[in-house]
Amino acid sequence: MGTINRLPEAVRNTVRSGTVLFDLTRVVEELVFNSVDAGATKVFVYVGVCNCYVKVVDDGSGISRDGLVLLGERHAATSKLGHLADMDDATGIGTFGFRGEALASISDVSLLEIITKAHGRPNGYRKVMKGSKCLYLGIDDERKDVGTTVVSRDLFYNQPVRRKYMQSSPKKVLHSVKKCVLRIALVHPKVSFKFIDMESEDELLCTCSSSSPLALLISSFGIEDFSFLDEVNANDGALEISGYISSPYDSISVKAFQYVYINSRYVCKGPIHKLLNHLAASFDCSDSWKANNGFLKGKRSKSQACPAYLLNLRCPHSLYDLTFDPLKTHVVFKDWEPVLAFIERAIRSAWMKKIAH
Repeated sequence: MGTINRLPEAVRNTVRSGTVLFDLTRVVEELVFNSVDAGATKVFVYVGVCNCYVKVVDDGSGISRDGLVLLGERHAATSKLGHLADMDDATGIGTFGFRGEALASISDVSLLEIITKAHGRPNGYRKVMKGSKCLYLGIDDERKDVGTTVVSRDLFYNQPVRRKYMQSSPKKVLHSVKKCVLRIALVHPKVSFKFIDMESEDELLCTCSSSSPLALLISSFGIEDFSFLDEVNANDGALEISGYISSPYDSISVKAFQYVYINSRYVCKGPIHKLLNHLAASFDCSDSWKANNGFLKGKRSKSQACPAYLLNLRCPHSLYDLTFDPLKTHVVFKDWEPVLAFIERAIRSAWMKKIAH
């Protein structure tokens, strides 16, 4: 995990790094992102909806005392973007950007406690915050192993309407959190995730470390045969795409999942999804290949025009913006044309390789 520093004013004004937390799921998401960026291999999420409680435990790099002093302050975060020019550098696209910035927002709506132990340090430390103010900072040896535990208590204590809405539908909240953690797990298969409902003590999600996300498809989508998925790997300078997509003419193809990520962050349906569905509907190949796959008349069913895919597009942060939407799942590129053209070439190439084989 990078060193925690205050973001330069020019950077924070340009990237608008502030975080809007309007439900429990967003709190969990930001804390899990922090854990992943800290290099964690195990992330445990505990949620008590009725008790307005969230705890995220990881085995990441931990935080030094100097970093903990700044953590939770406005515009204090870990980032490889020290200057505006760095946004054009693709070397830092493996991170989620400004990790730690959300902790200030979480402390505004809850009692926030951070317990951490950094690698090579003899002691662990604890910090307690509320309303972006530090209530306690000192040595704490509760954590014996390197990593960080973040606890958010009494969530939305100062927003009664939001809190009442959350508590009125605990099952809905738990389902939303599960979907959120699953989305992160799919693009970080080497990290083990566990999600537990503290009030029922039920384990709602458990993933194991794997070199590929395909193992998750068995437990999450009931898919045991991966032969209908074609691997996608392509790069074109600043743009790189990887993942899997079903063949447009594959008889096993189902609309089981459609996941698109930008720099490992899930994005909702938009131009990229529209492009992929359009490519599947319009893709054409030799009649003999259609016949060999059961399409004697060259027809395809409605479901086969909507392929299943799990794709991650990597590119410089300066090319797009995610902050127009509080959920940060709606992406807007400054220029969509080269991005969509690159994706189209990559997908067509993957499909043509399948035909050749």
